[in-house]
Amino acid sequence: MFEKLLGQRKPKLTKDDLLASRPVINQAITWTEKDDHVIHVEIRRRDVWWIKLLSKLIFTPDKRSIALDETGSFVWKMIDEHQTVRHMIGQLAKQYKLNRRESEAALIAYLRTLAKKNLVGFEVPTSRLSRK
Repeated sequence: MFEKLLGQRKPKLTKDDLLASRPVINQAITWTEKDDHVIHVEIRRRDVWWIKLLSKLIFTPDKRSIALDETGSFVWKMIDEHQTVRHMIGQLAKQYKLNRRESEAALIAYLRTLAKKNLVGFEVPTSRLSRK
């Protein structure tokens, strides 16, 4: 809303831009791989004054932990290897014997969920942004 008022807009990305992008893990997050090959992601509580005040009134833990399932862990490792979304779709289809369309839909939905939770962002090649 404020972007429209201030004249600032987020760049519009096409499907090709998304497929050429590389998901990157948020640097504020720590993660480990356990013995059972499951990824455990730890998200630390933000250290701002109003959250500290709120934590005095209502118990809020210092960190939150998420355990990814087998497929989520597979995708997370591909993200850590700095692969493009297009390459990840092919790897996911090969690993789980899916057709490309199924793999693409599932991966994009999963990456969107991770992005909404601020666990990952997307690195778009500058050549794709400069043509707009």
